[in-house]
Amino acid sequence: MANTFRNKFYSPIKVLAYVVMAGLGGIGLISALYALMSFYMIVSPDSTMHLGNGATVPFGLGIIGLASAFEVPIRLATVILFLIWEYRAFGNLSALKARNLEFSPGWSVGWWFIPFANLVKPFQVVRELYNESNPNFDDETGYLNISPGTPEIVGFWWAVFIISNIIFRVSDMLVDPRTGMLSEYFSIVFMTAAILHTAAAILAIYIVKIVTERQTQRLARIEQNTQSAPPPPPIFDKTE
Repeated sequence: MANTFRNKFYSPIKVLAYVVMAGLGGIGLISALYALMSFYMIVSPDSTMHLGNGATVPFGLGIIGLASAFEVPIRLATVILFLIWEYRAFGNLSALKARNLEFSPGWSVGWWFIPFANLVKPFQVVRELYNESNPNFDDETGYLNISPGTPEIVGFWWAVFIISNIIFRVSDMLVDPRTGMLSEYFSIVFMTAAILHTAAAILAIYIVKIVTERQTQRLARIEQNTQSAPPPPPIFDKTE
């Protein structure tokens, strides 16, 4: 399949990548705090926190609630910045002489918002972005010198990301919506989800870092080959 888009200009993404990685790091730290507080609820179930209205909640759950107030804006900002980074990085593939691409910059973002398809397509987008940013490619054809396949880091990241979100949904079902009472299994389930979510954030940081570095190296190789290419032969006008 030929590329569905053409982009002659490379958009620098290094600074944006650092911001995205910082946001992912913040999400990872908060998820780690969730896991720690869940563990605290398991080992110290009688520890409570007094609220302003005289009510009490488990201490670990109170800290989780406070941390979630910071997580929501951090997560929202990070998601937006990640999608901008992904759009720009995918748009760079054409300028980096990648060929036979399945996706376009627009759809690299759009697939995240389509129900059910977003369980698979974003993974395929990141896999293609990771593979096609590889600086080890044929300069003439634009094809990779190695079989692309599925990088272990990308596959592991997506599996952990999906599983952690599923387990978070299960933990929501362990809270009584009328009384707010927690099931005895809530802490264990929530801690498991938080640990996996922390791992997913760390893996995402690594993917953003590697893709950005690969694109920088690939651009440098293209520029070097362009500068070292011999000039075209002169063309002489034929005179009768």
